[in-house]
Amino acid sequence: MRLLAHPLVQELIALPQLDLIVPSSTLHKCAILLCVILFSAIKNPFEFGRELGVEEIVDRDAEVAEVVQTIDNGGKLFMIGPRRYGKTSILKAAEDRLRGGGAVVLRFDAESYPSLDLLVNAIVAGAARHLKGSIERTGEQIRKFFAKLRPELNFSVTEREWTAKVGVTAVDSTEHHVTLLVETLDGMEELARAQPRNRSVGLIIDEFQKIIETGGPAAEASIRSAIQRHKRTGHVFAGSKTRLISAMTTDASRPFYRLGASRFIGPVPRIDFSHFLQEKFIASRFAISHPGVLDLILDLAEDVPYNVQMLAHACWEDLRAQAKSDQPILDDRVIQGALERLVRQYDPFYTQLWNGLTAIQQKTLILVTTEGGTNLQSMKVVRLLGKGPSTVRRSLGLLMDRGILRVEETSGAIRMRFEDPFFARWIERFTVRI
Repeated sequence: MRLLAHPLVQELIALPQLDLIVPSSTLHKCAILLCVILFSAIKNPFEFGRELGVEEIVDRDAEVAEVVQTIDNGGKLFMIGPRRYGKTSILKAAEDRLRGGGAVVLRFDAESYPSLDLLVNAIVAGAARHLKGSIERTGEQIRKFFAKLRPELNFSVTEREWTAKVGVTAVDSTEHHVTLLVETLDGMEELARAQPRNRSVGLIIDEFQKIIETGGPAAEASIRSAIQRHKRTGHVFAGSKTRLISAMTTDASRPFYRLGASRFIGPVPRIDFSHFLQEKFIASRFAISHPGVLDLILDLAEDVPYNVQMLAHACWEDLRAQAKSDQPILDDRVIQGALERLVRQYDPFYTQLWNGLTAIQQKTLILVTTEGGTNLQSMKVVRLLGKGPSTVRRSLGLLMDRGILRVEETSGAIRMRFEDPFFARWIERFTVRI
């Protein structure tokens, strides 16, 4: 079997001390069996679909450091980047690093809360969890810091968990919920001022654009009015709707203009991602057929970190299965096979998504794939779609609203990109060309 040529088997066979106690033929069989067992026990090094730790994310040290510095300095930072690019993992890594240094850090995903008052409740309860002292003492502090909210606090002894509910009034409107949020931000600043000078306090809100979409135009001005006065609390607001967040921070007519620093999260540099992939495959004792094979993974995943990890994960699993009877080698065939399997695996989801689109939207997506996302309002595209430029613009806008497409503006050029590049691969394989 070619498995005998695998480095793991060769290393085992080459051990001179084993020849003294195990016959050569038996040693070969034992080496093969042990090699298979080892492969079964090795953990897949390519992670996706969860928040990664600081040691797991690729080449994001500068981004993590900027979040940490912002919180330590009581500053303001807007982190802007598409979905699947690792913003959440960056924020988690920064949070872990800060908490390791004793900081009070609260992190929330705004999209997880249907209304602003529920987010407010979560922030108040989160603040209680991070205060030291007895239950009675913590309750007193929270009621003091967030006095305007008149919070009702409960502590579950069995779950060791705080819950909070802000004071209820007869008013239940968007404006009232924005007011509650602003008063919560002020309460966080009061909490921060009560901490020792060497103890940083930070509030991190992911998918921050949801707050603005829910709260309306008045939310921007109200939030700015509050946090521009805060000196002790560091604020980090992250968002995946890049155009919306960019407009909020770069448009001189918007309240958040120049309120803080902005950090745009782009793809991981290819040379760094290739090195990471190579290191992990080789550490797993898999051979690489040629240097360009790693570029194929990046090409098919369009450099989107989440999808790169997903495709590499699938390749690794296929190679491990191959290792039971052969020497595993990462080559073009393995990568294309892994991609095909992923696309078919997600076929029910993609089919449901596709069937929920109008005929014009479906045709628009096909043209995005065939035209590479550029010149989508050219006469050629208009002619192929059979509709006017205004219809094309409206269709693209609706697809962006649904989180299927996004705009990428680099080097003076504009290109439409799929949020999930594997959906584009599905369209290429299972739909009719125009």
